[in-house]
Amino acid sequence: MSIDGLPLPMGRTLMFNKQVDQKTIGDITQKILDINADDAYLKKLYKINGLKYKRPPIEIFIDSYGGYVYQILGLVSVMQNSKTPIHTICTGAAMSCGFIMLICGHKRFAHKHSTPLYHQVSGGTIGTVKEMKESVEQSSKLQHKLEQLTLENTNISKKQLKKVYKRKLDWYLESDEALELGVVDEII
Repeated sequence: MSIDGLPLPMGRTLMFNKQVDQKTIGDITQKILDINADDAYLKKLYKINGLKYKRPPIEIFIDSYGGYVYQILGLVSVMQNSKTPIHTICTGAAMSCGFIMLICGHKRFAHKHSTPLYHQVSGGTIGTVKEMKESVEQSSKLQHKLEQLTLENTNISKKQLKKVYKRKLDWYLESDEALELGVVDEII
């Protein structure tokens, strides 16, 4: 298929229904980078032919219970630097790292019956007391980064986050509450 003999953009609907880990984030990162490269090529090709090329958004459908913080922070960097807009859509659950993926889309959606969930960084530590202290310090730094992303990309306040930490481990949101808190821009 083509427009005026020029190729159309590649498919850009991605499903993320896995755990956030090195492999799954590596796969989705590669797809985002490939789509961006394809769009850059098409933009030049269309321009040469006197046409304007508008990058269609990448849609990431999320149904994930989360996973590893380092990997989601890597994906967030790629998403934030993507010239092709990224729309995130919570289809079932966007929990923990899935929540971070959801809120970092350029435009964010939730299905009516979906469930975003926010909570603190969790994990365990072993080793000497010094090693365990270092691990806890690093976990605190990671928690701060996730808090900053949440504060920057939603209407959730620092006060609300502190309340969550004091009262409960997991903060489950209904889609209408997610909309009200700016976790998503629209319910579909």
